[in-house]
Amino acid sequence: MEKLSGNPAGGRPARRRGRTALALLSPLAAVFFSQLLTLQSLPAALAWMGGRPAAAGLTWGVLLLAEGLICALSDSLLCAQLLTLLPGVLLSLVSHLKQLANGAPLLIGDLAMAGQAGQVAGFLRPGMSLGAGTWGALGGTVLFLLAGFFCSRPAAPTPGWVRLRRGGGLLLALALALALAPGVCDALLEGAQKESQQDRNDRLGVLAGLYSAAVSPAMERPVAYSQERMEQILEELEGSAAPAAESGVKPDVVLLLSESFFDPTRLTGVEFDADPIPNFRALAREFPTGTFLSNTYAGGTGNVEMELFTAIPSAFLGAGESITTLSDAGAYARLPTLPRAFAGQGYETIFVHSYSDSLYNRARNIPAVGFDQVVFQEDFLTPWAMEGGYVSDDTLTSEILARLDQAEGPVFLYAMSMENHQPYFAGKFDDPSPVSFTAPALNREGREALDALTCGLNRADAALGRLVEALSARERPTILVFAGDHLPGMSLADGSTVYTALGCTSTPDTALWEPEELKRMHSTDFLVWNNYGAQLEPAREVSCTGLGAALLDWAGLSKPLYYHWVSAATEEMTLYRPRLFVAADGTAYGQPPARCGQTVADYRSIVYDLLYGQQYIAAALAAPPE
Repeated sequence: MEKLSGNPAGGRPARRRGRTALALLSPLAAVFFSQLLTLQSLPAALAWMGGRPAAAGLTWGVLLLAEGLICALSDSLLCAQLLTLLPGVLLSLVSHLKQLANGAPLLIGDLAMAGQAGQVAGFLRPGMSLGAGTWGALGGTVLFLLAGFFCSRPAAPTPGWVRLRRGGGLLLALALALALAPGVCDALLEGAQKESQQDRNDRLGVLAGLYSAAVSPAMERPVAYSQERMEQILEELEGSAAPAAESGVKPDVVLLLSESFFDPTRLTGVEFDADPIPNFRALAREFPTGTFLSNTYAGGTGNVEMELFTAIPSAFLGAGESITTLSDAGAYARLPTLPRAFAGQGYETIFVHSYSDSLYNRARNIPAVGFDQVVFQEDFLTPWAMEGGYVSDDTLTSEILARLDQAEGPVFLYAMSMENHQPYFAGKFDDPSPVSFTAPALNREGREALDALTCGLNRADAALGRLVEALSARERPTILVFAGDHLPGMSLADGSTVYTALGCTSTPDTALWEPEELKRMHSTDFLVWNNYGAQLEPAREVSCTGLGAALLDWAGLSKPLYYHWVSAATEEMTLYRPRLFVAADGTAYGQPPARCGQTVADYRSIVYDLLYGQQYIAAALAAPPE
């Protein structure tokens, strides 16, 4: 009897054709799913693909070459998809989640925290809606991976096929290296000067946008940078730097950045039945307060504190660089930092943070910038009390006092709180806020988020009151500077924020904010207090860039030449970050105005000399004052 059978040989060409088609479509799917995750709209994603053929084609071509190379090496389409399609989708998903939480996309510097993805995910609000586009992109990715699995079982290869595959792999590797080589895609990748990551992503897509940032120079060499100009700046500084007036007092200096602290009564459309921050308000009637200009909004405290320690404006760095992830890690040890300025005058320097050392490269960077003691939550002398999912501000207050009590000489102590960190939701704290409010424009979700924030602010204020009371009883003269690190992120499930619902902002998309709106949303509050009757007179607006120089002045200490430069620069500029320049008179611009051009150019050259230049005057700028 004739045996019935299929025709395996006849099925192989069809399977090879299907495998080839899938291999061609997978990189295209990666580009499309990336845009679907970003734009959260099928028509918008399709429109972007059609309206940006060069960017979409470039990304598809590079991914196709990478996929082909992995296939040649592994003979597995599934393996190639797992290393090309899946990472691209996951990067876009992370960028979308960051956009939801903080109003800004993923940056190259954020990738340094990839190993702490679980902790970062804990900052997202429980129950946050990921959007229909997210589920569509993830579902499509799963379907492509399943198809890749079924197409990754080829017949046993012949020796000739193996040799051909190896030769093809070599050609693909060469083609991929050529495609990614500097200069090849510059004409397409290059955008406007100081282009934001959001603008890069709009123009190139998330994947090519991140690659474009990664290959950008860490910091472009300033046109005016030269040994002659650097030595001229140094000579001018040496001639104008006046020594500090001798007061005979070396006060302890405590700088406390309070997580997301600000005066909530400035929110429009909200009426509180009592003052949410009574201690801050009472102190503000007796001691100087003002506006603290942060370099970030809704997150990124590590960048705030590192700009504070180094006085390096974040706008000077390249798109692929951040102040917490300098490509030359050795630069931190040679910078003229604030801790070193205090240490050079006999101070013990202490860093205290009520969280772990896992984010923003703090374990490496904080000792490198000159702190003698580096204390994270696991190092606390004080038993923890947890509130709102983090170590409480009251615990941090006890730790600050314990560290001050241990010190033998004058101390500069920097502390960073965590209790009021996002997310904000019903049940964040065991009890609702003791301060009630009415906000007709907010839905239930918005009211619950604002209630949690109000509770966190009230607890931070109570901790401030306790700290001031304890410091008032100390015999050591002490200065306390208290400031909010940035405004809180207040995202809602529908993609809006509490701020947009209340009319405080025009849109949740930070890329669309004009300079005045950017400035407003980068503004918190600060207080300068002391226990020995010093008449301190800070400017009405102080930024994370200029606060260090101001601290040295308030303490009556001499300043290294670098901080003399920073003080002089703040007479023209207060803050300079991408898309926002705040002049000393408080006016906000998208770019520095012409009248500040020389100061900005010289400041940029100084920073370049310190970080990546020939260090013509770096040692002189960092030298302790005589």
